[in-house]
Amino acid sequence: MKGQKMKKGHSSHLGQDMVFLRRFFGAPRQVGSVAPSSRFLTRAMLDRVDWANARSVAELGAGTGVFTREIVKRAHPEAKILVFEVDPALQDLIRAEHPNHPGLRLYGDAQELAAIMKAEGIESLDFVISSLPFTVLPHDVSENILDAVQNSLKPGGRFVAYQYSTIMKSTLAARFPDIRTKFVPINIPPAFVYDCGA
Repeated sequence: MKGQKMKKGHSSHLGQDMVFLRRFFGAPRQVGSVAPSSRFLTRAMLDRVDWANARSVAELGAGTGVFTREIVKRAHPEAKILVFEVDPALQDLIRAEHPNHPGLRLYGDAQELAAIMKAEGIESLDFVISSLPFTVLPHDVSENILDAVQNSLKPGGRFVAYQYSTIMKSTLAARFPDIRTKFVPINIPPAFVYDCGA
């Protein structure tokens, strides 16, 4: 039975990886990477969140749901989780994996963050987790999303994002008074995590 479960889990993740790879080659500006995030990057991102006290969280650019899976495990039972993924095929993967989670809401365009928060009755967010490839998105789209993030965070809230270069560091430093950087080498490709305080 244990072997069957492991085989099933391996097949599931392999299937997700193949979907991710196909979507990357079909729309690299949306996906931004050839492989889902490693467990090392997942820890580097999510260990920075105060899950015990967080009641409102947004994830931007969820992909196949690698971070979503861990967010659901770690989040407080009463937390509202807004998950944004613009690709319909990747949305379907996430929806299928979390069909009954009471606090999880799945949306498309992260530029609509403010409007969706209003519709969900959320005044501000404790944390925003981002996998969006800001350096390959159109400039106006990146600016719109970063504006929405800044305006959505409560005082003391944090924006945690990863990128594959340091290009975004000056942009983030200009927007957030407190920014910490961590390099995660064990990922494809290696990544920089930016922990930004509002």
